Amino acid sequence: MLASMTLAAMMLLSGGPAAPLPSTNVDAALRAIECVGTDLQAFTATVAYRKDDALLGSAELRTGSLVYEALEKQPTRLAVDFDVRVVNRRRRAESKRLIFDGSWLVECDESSKQFIKRQIVAPGDTADPMRLGGPFPLPIGQKRADVLKRFSVQELAGPPDAFVAPKPDDANLIGLRLTPREGTVEAKDWSTIDLWYDAETWMPVGVIATERNGDARRIRLTGMIRHETLPEDSKQLLSIDEPDDGWSIDVRPWVE
Repeated sequence: MLASMTLAAMMLLSGGPAAPLPSTNVDAALRAIECVGTDLQAFTATVAYRKDDALLGSAELRTGSLVYEALEKQPTRLAVDFDVRVVNRRRRAESKRLIFDGSWLVECDESSKQFIKRQIVAPGDTADPMRLGGPFPLPIGQKRADVLKRFSVQELAGPPDAFVAPKPDDANLIGLRLTPREGTVEAKDWSTIDLWYDAETWMPVGVIATERNGDARRIRLTGMIRHETLPEDSKQLLSIDEPDDGWSIDVRPWVE
């Protein structure tokens, strides 16, 4: 999972031709998505993450909770705290947490007592953990111009993906398909990124990110709650402090 979470996948290529104008519906959606991010300070949600292996025809599902915090003059932080893993329909409790604080990416595996901490952004710089192509591609408040520079965008027709919306009749969703533009960093890794948003709140509901080899990552959010200040137990999930003795700890500072 961490192999694709590289700095290169989070950076924007400069220059290039101007992006063509999107349709009216797509343009309105991109503007609404950008607007939502201007006053969003924090939210929590229940998350389901499924990785499909195209070659093997297998899937791995993890479920848990997500914590997001974007305070003024501080890097945006994100934690995904998984507590259940399902492989080949076998369900078991398994704790694994991913944290990104704008510079450091941490994988904390409770079952194996492994703590891996990588600085994937240069010291002094920060990156948005939810930026398209980033560590956890569930974009919130993405800049319209930035999206159009890197992707062509089309409205998705038909019902939402069954994983994203198990009960589509209960949801008012709009879907967008993003196709990386030729020559961008994202085009090297991704074939398409499908996004679904709540058409009333313009908060993300789900993502299907399909890699060029056919593998896909599906993400679904439910029970989303916006906060002005995160609850204390949610704040603790954002900590990247190293655990006590008894763990295998691997810390890797930034390397040019």
